[in-house]
Amino acid sequence: MSPRTPEQNKKIREQTQQKIVDAGFTLFAREGYASTSIAAIARKAGVSKGLIYHYFDSKEAILSTIFDQMIDLGDEILDFPDDFTPADKMRQTLQETFQFIEQQTGKGRLMITLALQPETYSNLQSKIERVNETQTVKYIEMLRELGHQQPELEAYRLGALMDGILMGYATMGEAYPLEKMKKKIMEDYVPS
Repeated sequence: MSPRTPEQNKKIREQTQQKIVDAGFTLFAREGYASTSIAAIARKAGVSKGLIYHYFDSKEAILSTIFDQMIDLGDEILDFPDDFTPADKMRQTLQETFQFIEQQTGKGRLMITLALQPETYSNLQSKIERVNETQTVKYIEMLRELGHQQPELEAYRLGALMDGILMGYATMGEAYPLEKMKKKIMEDYVPS
């Protein structure tokens, strides 16, 4: 058997690191950040505690990586082709946000849970604020382009609506009227 190439080693490292992040995410969402230990993450990921410390300095570093990945996802949602109209931008933003709510419910639940845990919030405050600020600024920009009279206030309203929908779906699951809410939000915010 021939030795691995540097590219193969890099891919293995990235896969191992992501396996640790995924295990941390699952446990943080299910058990809570404070109740999750590095040992539990190692068991869930199928790696040793020592290997976790090879990739991450602490449990907080794993959480920080999770937030970085969610920030990247948010940035992708708010990245539009140059030829998009204001209505196209709002439509895409809302469609992708609803897709996130439906397909990534655990990540949404984790965001809500962590935002409500003071010890965690203080450690990640700058990242949480960046996510909220980026979202709000983009909403304001889109709402202004769509001609809303009070785009700042409307942006906070839309953000609160989406947070509430996320919380409702995360707690009620299939019993939550997600499709009806999506239809109503699209009618209210995307001009036909």
